[in-house]
Amino acid sequence: MMEKFSLEKGLRLMQLADSSFPSGGFTQSFGLETMIQRGDINSKEELNRFMQTFLYYTWRPTDLLAVKLAWDAARQSDGQRLALLDRRLNALKLPSESRAGSHKMGKRLRQLLMEIDADYTIDVSFPFGHHAIILGHYGASAKIELPLLLAAFAHMSTASLIANGVRAIPLGQTSGQQVLAQLQPLLNTCIQWAVAATEKDWGGSAPALDWAAMAHEQLYSRIFMS
Repeated sequence: MMEKFSLEKGLRLMQLADSSFPSGGFTQSFGLETMIQRGDINSKEELNRFMQTFLYYTWRPTDLLAVKLAWDAARQSDGQRLALLDRRLNALKLPSESRAGSHKMGKRLRQLLMEIDADYTIDVSFPFGHHAIILGHYGASAKIELPLLLAAFAHMSTASLIANGVRAIPLGQTSGQQVLAQLQPLLNTCIQWAVAATEKDWGGSAPALDWAAMAHEQLYSRIFMS
């Protein structure tokens, strides 16, 4: 039988990964809205292709690996390294709206975690407090195993962005769930890579997606903040 504390950690991860958890992901499209308004994405197949590119070339070598690196630094109680990782992740995010969105989501996540988990304390002065860095720090503090933490982050990141695409295109909810299911093998590949990766592997982008994220602030009308 699984230990009580393992069950509690699993339930906490499910809470964090749930689409109703108000960390702010529902306000961010990270350039997806730009591509929808340009007519590049009009179907679930095109949303799937966008998500594959975003997850593998942008999210995997930046945010996903940032969770692992922050988790590792927090386990060693290395506050200086955590602050450095936060600064580096800020530099890796070229579009200003994406940087701001990650910062806002991190600030909100930190506030929520301190309100729902009495054992969680912030003992590091984060220069920005990016979402991935805060989650990695929390995972280590709560003694959550790395693969499970990365899986929860993968689900929350992917499900929220798909949901935003479903709203903006628009698509039916079933189409969104189909895209999410189709992306799960890719998410598994990304997680396995991140577990074995090091700080030397950190950094990556897809120029077309960075452009879309930068162009977002110039859209005539917008649903999302990035």
